[in-house]
Amino acid sequence: MSQLRYVSVRAYGVVLVAFGIQMVLLYFPVPEVVMQWMRTPALYFSYVLLAAFVWQNRQLRGMWLVAAGLGANALVIAANGGYMPVTYEAVVAAGKAHLVASSAAGALVFGSKDVLLPASQTTLWLLSDIFVIPPPFPVPSVFSLGDALLALGMFRLVPCLFGASGVAPQAAAT
Repeated sequence: MSQLRYVSVRAYGVVLVAFGIQMVLLYFPVPEVVMQWMRTPALYFSYVLLAAFVWQNRQLRGMWLVAAGLGANALVIAANGGYMPVTYEAVVAAGKAHLVASSAAGALVFGSKDVLLPASQTTLWLLSDIFVIPPPFPVPSVFSLGDALLALGMFRLVPCLFGASGVAPQAAAT
């Protein structure tokens, strides 16, 4: 942990604000009339904050994968009205059917940015939550290509925070 001081992570406070916004939107009950005008702009704002963090830290290893993942997720969410599309079948396959009130298109998945949409009604379907990690895996889930890119980027980034060379070779040469 003492080696953390060797890697300069800039603007980490904006990540905390962005995740704070997303946690409020996902887990705290807000009257529906407030949600209608607040949720989507607040979610987009959180993505702008995350993009600013990525830009400020673009020299770190793996950050380009994080940027690609955030971009893919933001793109599909924006193309589908501020929600990440997922099929009811994928939610069921992940053992998460209890998180939706109904199987109807447009139903929200509690504790996520997801909305139920059939593939035929989804814009940019390949970027939506289409990959399933089913039970009995310890954390069954549905995820997107953007989520996979984010995870890969974090796998590249985290070791850098603990002492490995944290600056990408092209940035170190300049």
